[in-house]
Amino acid sequence: MNTHVQMIDEVAELVRSGAIGSEEPWQGADVVICQKAPPPTRGFYPDPRFVETEFVAELSWLFVRLRNVFWKAEGYGAWKEEFFGRLGNVATKYQVAAHGLTCTNLLLAVIHEAYAMAEEIADTGGIATMMLTWDNRILDDFTEITDLNAYLSTEETTQFLKGLGLT
Repeated sequence: MNTHVQMIDEVAELVRSGAIGSEEPWQGADVVICQKAPPPTRGFYPDPRFVETEFVAELSWLFVRLRNVFWKAEGYGAWKEEFFGRLGNVATKYQVAAHGLTCTNLLLAVIHEAYAMAEEIADTGGIATMMLTWDNRILDDFTEITDLNAYLSTEETTQFLKGLGLT
């Protein structure tokens, strides 16, 4: 079995069982988790990707756990912005789409995306990225909903985790 998948299983089990920790707000790989994003700076360097949430400490905890799962993977330095950008995009989109948002469901939706990226790494050796970017854009910003960013709904995430034997 894929080592990344096994490690994500452990994180998913912590979340599912309610053993969610907290961390200082995440700031890394051009992603910042915060309660409210500041106004755009319009400076020379682009602003980071702000992920607004009421669950700053918990989502930051998850980002640290997922970083620890993947940071030794070959090519991590080349695709970490795409990786964390995709996690941030899912967190943002899920919060807009979810009815009855809970911290646990938000984290599980983000974990669902981590599984998709683990599969992509296993299949292709890395995560697809843009060779050249601007304004802190990532490839996922231009991708419609696919199997590789399938947060879609709480029900579908729950079904996915059931298939793994985690719920």
